[in-house]
Amino acid sequence: MTRRKFLALGGCTICAGLAASRPSFAQSAIEGRGYRLWHIGGMRETIMGGQRAARLDLRTLAGRPGLLGLGPLEGLTGEATIVDSRPSLVRVQPDGTLRVEESFAAGAPFFVWAEVSAWQARPLPDSVQTYTDLESFMDTVTDEAASRPAFPFKIVGRVASVGFHVVDAPPDLPPGMDGHTKIQRHFERSAVETILAGFWSRDHRGVFTPAASNLHIHLQTADNTASGHVESMRLSQGMQLLLPQG
Repeated sequence: MTRRKFLALGGCTICAGLAASRPSFAQSAIEGRGYRLWHIGGMRETIMGGQRAARLDLRTLAGRPGLLGLGPLEGLTGEATIVDSRPSLVRVQPDGTLRVEESFAAGAPFFVWAEVSAWQARPLPDSVQTYTDLESFMDTVTDEAASRPAFPFKIVGRVASVGFHVVDAPPDLPPGMDGHTKIQRHFERSAVETILAGFWSRDHRGVFTPAASNLHIHLQTADNTASGHVESMRLSQGMQLLLPQG
């Protein structure tokens, strides 16, 4: 098992009326310059505690501007990714292929999302190529902006390669790490235009970042035919890092 796959294990229905009428239910909000971030549920309680029922109806997020969000689908039957208010609900089909639905019609047992009023782009250094490189670099970005306790980000461009998984759990999946490892279906895309959508935090390991990492990242390809929980990457030169402008 690679280090990245190990880290991913730490991470990766309330009805619409209830979610809409009680927006503070089990949610936490973080105010930042140029964005507001919310999260509900947690990775640890979903994976280790077996709490896989939806805590959030994603339809309550439809229509919100500048939306970025990610998490698994209820029952751990797929992955949800929202980039610039464009949703991707991805599930593994019986033949092992991916099916992406551009819809908000699903629930999530845990989810993190943010509304960003404006993004500011900066070149990503060519030395940042792997997931480990990105983790180290994002820590330095945070040191430059200590007022951000947690924040969303995007990386945009043509990746050389990206490895990712989509969870595909049966109804009788037992709680725990062993079972979670077995339900991850692994995929890779090469030389593809994509957006890597992520969240950084030092304070939310096991909540909305994996237990051993400050980052939780999904991908959404430009044509929205693939998405999922990112495990590894080889970034190309000239990619852009986008942070909330503020």
